[in-house]
Amino acid sequence: MKRTTLILLMLILIATSVFPQAIELPHQYKTAETVNLEYPVNAVDVRAIGMGNAQIACGNRFNAMMYNPALLRHKRFSIEFLGIQTSISASTFDAAHYISQNIDEFEEALSLNQIWDGLDILKNPFSSNEQRLEAIGDIKDGLIFVEDLFHEVTGPGDNPQTHGISVLPKISTQIGNFGFSLYGFGQAGFIFQLSPTFESLLEVELPSNLENPVETARAAIELTAALAPALIGPRKFSDKVFPMAFYSSYFDIVAAAGYGFPVYKNLAIGANLKIINRHFLLDRISVEDYDDILNNIWDKFQSDVTGVTGDIGAHYQFDFGSSFGIVFQNIIPINEIGKSFDTEFKFHKIQKYQISQTGKIDSLKYLTWETTVTRPFELKVPFIMSVGLYHSLTENWDIAFDWVDIAENDSRYEVTVDRIRLGTEYEFDLLDNNLLITPRLGMSDQRLALGLGLKIVNLIQIDGAYAYNNFINKKIYHIQCAIGW
Repeated sequence: MKRTTLILLMLILIATSVFPQAIELPHQYKTAETVNLEYPVNAVDVRAIGMGNAQIACGNRFNAMMYNPALLRHKRFSIEFLGIQTSISASTFDAAHYISQNIDEFEEALSLNQIWDGLDILKNPFSSNEQRLEAIGDIKDGLIFVEDLFHEVTGPGDNPQTHGISVLPKISTQIGNFGFSLYGFGQAGFIFQLSPTFESLLEVELPSNLENPVETARAAIELTAALAPALIGPRKFSDKVFPMAFYSSYFDIVAAAGYGFPVYKNLAIGANLKIINRHFLLDRISVEDYDDILNNIWDKFQSDVTGVTGDIGAHYQFDFGSSFGIVFQNIIPINEIGKSFDTEFKFHKIQKYQISQTGKIDSLKYLTWETTVTRPFELKVPFIMSVGLYHSLTENWDIAFDWVDIAENDSRYEVTVDRIRLGTEYEFDLLDNNLLITPRLGMSDQRLALGLGLKIVNLIQIDGAYAYNNFINKKIYHIQCAIGW
């Protein structure tokens, strides 16, 4: 054991002694690949979400003008007002709560200091083995925050997690074959970009004991390389070592009017016109806003654009109870909104080091440099072409199939199968049309969707769904309440 301790001391002392002042390289500037945010401006109904959003040929139960204006062929008088929809993922609440509960970590670097203090003891030639083992335990405890932040909030640096919520207030009405709607649709998110320092810390493999001096020395070198460039004073670390946080949010205000009518036997066509005011936010989040991150994501919209677009669609009703629909959405181009976001990180690495049992260290170079990464974002309204099939199995039981975005212009879908949607719903009449309960089941984005509707005295409609959301790439809860008839 004494021999192992001597080898360990020798390796750590040699390793740390050959750490000269870090070689500071010139500041670098990089432009990352443009992130295309291609989000349609159509309202999404929670009733449809529970069916996997398969609505192109469906819609006899509510005003589906925003899915296919030809569905206005069904004459009716209906008004839906005070409708509001909100969606949020459980992980978004968890991430926001974790950040607010650990705000001291960002303000005082508690865990980083714990790691650094343990590293000092580990490298100290006068420390006992008991103290070094305790120091390894302290370092592991300090790394818990780094690991939890990675799993709960950030995700990997090249594919960070997006956390967010969506809100859709709306008023809609159908009078005969005319449909009108005024709604706002917004999705607000926050992203934490993992820093090179934290990525380096996640890659360090700490030994559980002192039996292998090479592993212990290597861990000490890697920890020193990760933290030394970030230390700017006694127990004080640069802000550039922490993950960078920024908002990525948009909000649309849309006024739409449409008309659908039969043109020949069972064939109907329809069109709508949409006036859109689109707002976009891309901004860094300051540390003092971390503890109230969800309340601030709607506050700072900086860019907006106003445009006009529209949809056209067709619907054919077969005599045997099935129907076919096709829709061309956003046929008039709208100017995109472009923004860029700069982040500054401090990078560091050790070039070509090798530790052997003899204590030999080859070509040890300690490099550090700062890099400004510019990441452009473009918010677009893509042209969408979709088709759908619908069939009534019974008076109360429907099934539907959609193939959306056939032209593959919506970047949210990675492969063709992501564009396939399936859905079904069954309506139970419990109190002579005064209480309707409608369970729903669907599939979209290759993921299961669940929904449930409750209609009271043909006036109050409450709908819920649990389904995948493209904006934050997670399954989220949706709730919608509306008053109308």
